[in-house]
Amino acid sequence: MIHLFFCCLLTETSARPYQQPASDSIPPAGKPTEWDIAVEAVQLSGEARSMRDTLALRFEYSAARKEALASALEKAQADSTSSIEQIKLLKNDLKDAQKAEKTLEKNLKQAKTIAEFAELVANMEARQQKAQLPKSRKQVQQLKNILYPPEAVADETPRKEKKKKEQAEEAPPVLVSENQAPSDSSATLKPEVQVEKRPGKTRPAPQPKSSFKKYVVAEDVMINPLVPPCALASNVRDEFSGEVRREMPRSELFRHTNLALRKIYTDKSHTIGEVSLWSIGVNAALHLSLRINDPYVRRTQGTLQKGGVAVLKFIDGYAITLNNARSDEGVTDPEGKFVVFQAEFPIDRTTIKKLRNAELDKIRLAWTNGYEDYDVQQVDLLMWQAKCLFEQ
Repeated sequence: MIHLFFCCLLTETSARPYQQPASDSIPPAGKPTEWDIAVEAVQLSGEARSMRDTLALRFEYSAARKEALASALEKAQADSTSSIEQIKLLKNDLKDAQKAEKTLEKNLKQAKTIAEFAELVANMEARQQKAQLPKSRKQVQQLKNILYPPEAVADETPRKEKKKKEQAEEAPPVLVSENQAPSDSSATLKPEVQVEKRPGKTRPAPQPKSSFKKYVVAEDVMINPLVPPCALASNVRDEFSGEVRREMPRSELFRHTNLALRKIYTDKSHTIGEVSLWSIGVNAALHLSLRINDPYVRRTQGTLQKGGVAVLKFIDGYAITLNNARSDEGVTDPEGKFVVFQAEFPIDRTTIKKLRNAELDKIRLAWTNGYEDYDVQQVDLLMWQAKCLFEQ
């Protein structure tokens, strides 16, 4: 079940060393540190990408709506039973759709430029990042104003129209028949008098409006799955160092049963892996918890040692090697049914960037008796945790 790992393990790419906090003193209030600047740059990059993707979906929907209206207008013009009013409405809708598509195309082009610059700033060195951050912040705010205009400006026209309508309803017109003689200005008109209708051309009855809600691509959960809200499991300040420790809740990353054991483990998985990201000051780490439903696992796989290697392989083929910062012999539950192992893998800014931008595919973990490969089922879990922890 477990492959030999010994000498070949040492020839693999080395992981990055664990970074200790620079100092235990509380940073001066009001002055952002390099870490604060880096976190804000990452947040701005994430916001710009999200707004760019939203505009891209709106543009796709607008283009599809324009094509549908053009097709409907062409069919209506070819159909002899179509009324003039119907064709006129379709032409107006098509004109509005073309105008909306043109505006969205312009906004999308601007959003792509802003998102590219924000991503560039997020990957800069600390000195360049500090100089370019104000520009990125200003551009992202401009994009927000385009995508989400202020309510006062958006509501100004409907309020004016509502006011005019109310004024018109307050003073209803007095109806007088044609044969009625003009009366003195002091005389009052009776409300029972009605207007005599003249014979004339009858207008076609307006077609009833559809009560169905329009399809919006951005609201389709099959295309854009619902993302759970960000909630930290821990967010406390250390009273000695003054650093804030923030940790995501532990969530299941994978379930694994080796091929040789699947005939035995038919109703449950052999290994269940859970992960959580945490940060304190300028340091961050990936915490891995393994529950193995085998009380004799130490005889086969061994234990986890300090300095042991974990290789994270992403769906795009990129791999990152991390080192375990702690040893663990495993803890057996009181009933002796399973053993729990804990591992801690420090991560740097490069690893954080990869975690929040790419889906995880597999994990290769080194044990004292060899290594084991685990297929990841929740491929976007670390993406969500990284965005919640470092972009909020």
